[in-house]
Amino acid sequence: MNLDTWLLVEHLRARPKLTEAGRTALGRAYPNAPSEMLDTAAFHLFTDGWEAAVEWLASLERFLQCPEDGLDYGVTWHLLYHLYNWQQFQALLPCGRAGLKEQLGDALEFLEEQDSEAAKRVLENLRAALDGEFKPPKAE
Repeated sequence: MNLDTWLLVEHLRARPKLTEAGRTALGRAYPNAPSEMLDTAAFHLFTDGWEAAVEWLASLERFLQCPEDGLDYGVTWHLLYHLYNWQQFQALLPCGRAGLKEQLGDALEFLEEQDSEAAKRVLENLRAALDGEFKPPKAE
């Protein structure tokens, strides 16, 4: 990790109204997303998530200082919780309300064309997304 990375982390830490800035940036990146989704994503990234990441890093240093105490399960779980939720929102945010309407329209169109299998696939994907089972983008 280079010095630029640490400087960026310090800028993030020192930024006033971080959650508000993050919410604004998310709104620009995902203009079709509903406000409630943007608020939740901002929480997982800029309110609680970034602090969970820093706490996890600190837990690594505590482990190096006293390995017999083990790694802090709670700190690790807290970070994973925010990362998982962000990945779920990242998969759904680009879709937004308009995308959900489009998918429902596709299902209706398939039903009108009597292609029940295609309609079923669209609806199953939609249900999985809403249930949080939608697969997040893969890391390349």
